[in-house]
Amino acid sequence: MSAHVEAEDLEQQPLQTGNSTNYGASLSQPQENDIKHPSLRVRRNLIAITVICLILGAVGLYVSRFIPSTDIIQAYYDDATKIKIHSISYEGWDSEPQEVHSIKKGVFALKEGDSYKYLKLRAKVGVQFDHDQALAISNSSTDARRKKAFLKFSSQSLVRTLCFDLNNMKAYNDNATASLGLGSVRIPQTVCVDLRANKTTELDLPIVVYPDTENIASVIIKIWKRKFHELNLWSSFDVTLSKWGLPIGRVLIPRLDWNELFDWRQVQSYVDEMQDILKEPIKVDDLEITDSDEAVNFHIATSYTCPERFKDILTAQKNSVIPPMSWKVRMPGCDGSEPIFLQNADFQTPSIPVKVLFSPGPTAINITGQIYGPLPDELLYQVCDSDEENVVTPINLFLKNVFNSTESVKFDISGHHADRTNNSIVPKCFLDEILPSILQEIHANLTLNSDQLVEQVSIDGMKLKWVQRGWDEKNLEVKGKVNILVNLPYYSAAHSKGQETVSIKKIKGLTKVFHNDVHFVSVPMDVWLNAESEIVKSEEQIQLRVSFDIAGQNVVVEDKIELTKCLNEILVKGQAQVYVEGKLDLMMDTKLGSIVLLGLKGDGNTVIRT
Repeated sequence: MSAHVEAEDLEQQPLQTGNSTNYGASLSQPQENDIKHPSLRVRRNLIAITVICLILGAVGLYVSRFIPSTDIIQAYYDDATKIKIHSISYEGWDSEPQEVHSIKKGVFALKEGDSYKYLKLRAKVGVQFDHDQALAISNSSTDARRKKAFLKFSSQSLVRTLCFDLNNMKAYNDNATASLGLGSVRIPQTVCVDLRANKTTELDLPIVVYPDTENIASVIIKIWKRKFHELNLWSSFDVTLSKWGLPIGRVLIPRLDWNELFDWRQVQSYVDEMQDILKEPIKVDDLEITDSDEAVNFHIATSYTCPERFKDILTAQKNSVIPPMSWKVRMPGCDGSEPIFLQNADFQTPSIPVKVLFSPGPTAINITGQIYGPLPDELLYQVCDSDEENVVTPINLFLKNVFNSTESVKFDISGHHADRTNNSIVPKCFLDEILPSILQEIHANLTLNSDQLVEQVSIDGMKLKWVQRGWDEKNLEVKGKVNILVNLPYYSAAHSKGQETVSIKKIKGLTKVFHNDVHFVSVPMDVWLNAESEIVKSEEQIQLRVSFDIAGQNVVVEDKIELTKCLNEILVKGQAQVYVEGKLDLMMDTKLGSIVLLGLKGDGNTVIRT
């Protein structure tokens, strides 16, 4: 029991620090003389670390004077970067379903049906950095120039090459009131460039564009019309930078003006080249005109050889189709500065497979058109020039070139709309935005000469008679009926509702008569004479047989001796063979209105009888 009490007493006793047992081992008591101080070696290390930190801090403070801000970096590389576009090839349009497109936040959209369209391009460009040019710009402070020098040193000696991934780029155009979004651009590959001075990095870049149809169409038209001063293009960038395959940072550029990157003179040169190609005369192989109850119908067969420049752009699109399109026509006015719009005309170009366009030799393109009702009064009756005999109108000037095989016919076409077709090289919704703004001058050569219009001129029952005018004056008069055979080139049908749609109602001009190859008399017709005409149709062509009476017309004697020989031959033989040459003006009535053909030449043989 005593043992139990003793144990219990021990449990209830407080622990004594000084005399407590530790499993049979006594605790060591601290003594002042045993405290250890840092060794000399440790103190030296601490001092060295402190000095190094101070040096690094000082170096950091010094170097921080050279580290440029984001604005200075952007401005520097804007000034140093030179981009030369070698070529841009068109790789067509592709689509993605709505659920895929909706994942891409903030991406512009071109919706067609249940999918979204995006454009694929390929650009071959050269990128070069001219650091001396960036340093030479003098509108910088001393501090900024120091930091630019640091950028040059870093680019040349430290970084040397840099890679980036374009996460997203959005393009805008500022007008007078707002910034209009043009589209989003992605480059689906990492791009690496050499930052060293005057080292050119040649890049072959696939580019994916998600366009805003309406806004980008207006920019394309301004570029095509060379209105670069009306463009204020800029972009925002989201770029990830990398070195040796390791990401080193992400750069967000809120605004970068395109004028600082692109040389618009190069773009204009490219546009000029394209337009010069389109201005090359189009050869018209055949033209067929048919009158119907509703309209005058045109079928134009042309041949077109695609320039190699276009083939380079569209190489990847051999399985695509240029869709059928509808066009409006503007005819030239008096001086070409005031064109006349044919509101009642509509012309269509067919669908053309790109692989056919790329085939060796010219490609046949059949164009159809309709003109409903008469031509505008401005085209038919506006006075461009006049003299004592004739009034020249815009249609006269146009036909003058039509009937001159050495001249090209010029007119303008403007887009109207596109028809839907499979594998279209451009989506219909995009074409419908662009086409109404397209206005292109066309040159065409019809290879027709006015000498081919009047096939034959003859005078039936031609007689020469002296008529007494007063006591001592006699005038020579001619009698007879002039017959003219006029070709109607390109017409295959000139009837509507059982009626002839082409006729000649009036005629004037000058007829020369030759005997023995000597021009001896002229028959001037200075005023319009009534004429009759009828259509003569053969398997080869349609002609108009025109006749009018010249009874009582005065004759101008050009050679009295030859006139006497001719009259003597008539007295002796009862007739004389003569050659007739006419230069005539014809007033034609057509479904398009009254059209005057000036200066048509024709000739033929006839007989003068007693």
